[in-house]
Amino acid sequence: MRTKQWQYRVPSILASICSVGLLSLTSILSAQTPPSQAPITVDEAVKIGLKRNPQIAAGLAGVASSLATYHSLGVPAPILFGASQVQGTSTAPTLTGDSVDTIVDLSGTIDTSGQRRYQAANANATYRATHYQFFETVIALEQQIRDGYWTLAASQAQERIAQESLNEAKRVYDLTVNQEKAGASPRGDVIRSSIDVANAKQAFLTAQGATKSAQIAFNNLIAAPQGEISVLSDNLADDSKPLPKFELPSINDLNKQATQRPLIKASDEQVHAASYSVRQAEASRMPDLNLSYQRSVRQQSDAVTLSLSFPFFDFGGISHTVRAAKESRKQAEAQKTQAEQQVAQQVSQAHSDLKIAIESAASYRTEILEPSIKLLEIAKLGYQQGATGILPVIDAESTIRNARVGYIASLLAIYKAQDELQAAIGKSSVATVGKLH
Repeated sequence: MRTKQWQYRVPSILASICSVGLLSLTSILSAQTPPSQAPITVDEAVKIGLKRNPQIAAGLAGVASSLATYHSLGVPAPILFGASQVQGTSTAPTLTGDSVDTIVDLSGTIDTSGQRRYQAANANATYRATHYQFFETVIALEQQIRDGYWTLAASQAQERIAQESLNEAKRVYDLTVNQEKAGASPRGDVIRSSIDVANAKQAFLTAQGATKSAQIAFNNLIAAPQGEISVLSDNLADDSKPLPKFELPSINDLNKQATQRPLIKASDEQVHAASYSVRQAEASRMPDLNLSYQRSVRQQSDAVTLSLSFPFFDFGGISHTVRAAKESRKQAEAQKTQAEQQVAQQVSQAHSDLKIAIESAASYRTEILEPSIKLLEIAKLGYQQGATGILPVIDAESTIRNARVGYIASLLAIYKAQDELQAAIGKSSVATVGKLH
């Protein structure tokens, strides 16, 4: 019977809360935060966020509170000590029949009905559910931090591209102005080039705004000052690098891994808690043994009282309590099934998103980005040799600018899909996330 291993167990709070999962998290939380100007990787950003974000402190406090509640119920009922001074014309309260007496007494209750035992088991299951829910919060927060990191990296890359495009547009504009002065370029080329500079400037301002918004969101996730500017180690603007490679396991392997996700474990523990609530309600029909020992200090007389009490007529109150507990158990079981379906859906969706993102990025690189680079080279060569005007160069620059921005978006989709898949199967930087002994 599962309850027996919890009956009257009194482990220390620190010993229990420092399980393998929480020890792994503690090692992350104690990591040194790199300086704000030092480049940080995505894993370092996760460590900083898990150390600073108030969600973690709140979650740990909730786990500790739930564990303390279990400890308060996992011990025998307290033994009560009392002392009474009796004085008056009535001898009823005394042990010896005297009108004056001093009485000390000890009293306690033995859990013969099992109510307290089941209540402690309920509290233990609730603690375990809270523990797993905390690690589910860790997984969700880590996904948000990783997504925020890659969003900021993509925004910074797009800002760099916009800046480079603006500089290139200005260079071409200066070139057309000089050629017009020399009589080698028509006035229309100068006007068309100036419009391209204005468009590039607007794109740069838009990219700057997107970067600032991404920085604000990222700082909020890692609980950094809003004025802090993060320097990321990943540069998505460098399109000379090959595509990142990801191993994509089969959907069946992913579903097997997802069975250990904290969300499912928390739902399972909630079912256990509801089952113990039913047993506790049913046990309220059984009596508890009450013991009381009294001793007269004056006359050295003793009295021992044993009593059993149980509901004789409850007028349906206990029956309705049991029924309510059983319905709550049905609700917990349905929520567990719903959680399993939700996880399976998330795994399937994340698998599909990552597969499509990888294929899309590979196709984008070979079919759009690389041809756009060649197109710009051809347009510049033709313009330098006088074979074409400035319009093919401007169009080629616009094409390469859009291609590079689109390629960064496709990379961002890959990284976010990877984060989505890790969260769906319950994978985290905390090595044994959700593991509880």
